[in-house]
Amino acid sequence: MSKERERQEQPRAVADAVVLTVFDDAAPRTATEVAAETDIGPEAAADILDGLAEAGDLRAKELTDGEATLTAYYTPASLHGTASSADPETAREDAVEEAVAEMDVPGVSEMMIDWRRDAIQAAWDHLADEGTVTDREFKHEVFPKYRAGYDDAEAWWSFVRPRLPRLPGVSGPGEDGSTWEYLPA
Repeated sequence: MSKERERQEQPRAVADAVVLTVFDDAAPRTATEVAAETDIGPEAAADILDGLAEAGDLRAKELTDGEATLTAYYTPASLHGTASSADPETAREDAVEEAVAEMDVPGVSEMMIDWRRDAIQAAWDHLADEGTVTDREFKHEVFPKYRAGYDDAEAWWSFVRPRLPRLPGVSGPGEDGSTWEYLPA
């Protein structure tokens, strides 16, 4: 790569990294919101966001309300970290991602359905990371970042709870009715 091209691409990589730091949770954001949080102009932010969505680092959904069209960008749980496909645990993660993608979930839009699938994926990820988790811990640790359109943790958990046991490696709830366990492959 020529030094000239390298100099041109470096600022873009820095701008991409700055924009990605805004997405520290699964909350969707518009270009205007990203611009306000990063001090990057709205047009430049929109260009960067489109590039990140095209590269697969973010997802984008267009929302239409009457005459206005708005694009929301977000990071789905399935894009949070990837490992080698030769690893058995990675194969299980891939199976979970596929199972979540095929789950029937309620939602008034594709974006809402994606958020809800992301919430299920995030609950599984949390359980896989922790090994043993209670209902209360799911609501305290996962719900705030993956609200999936729910206003309160109880309604959110009523949606996630019956779907969680359908995923590989999930055992629960236990005899106490609130303890879940992850059983590695």
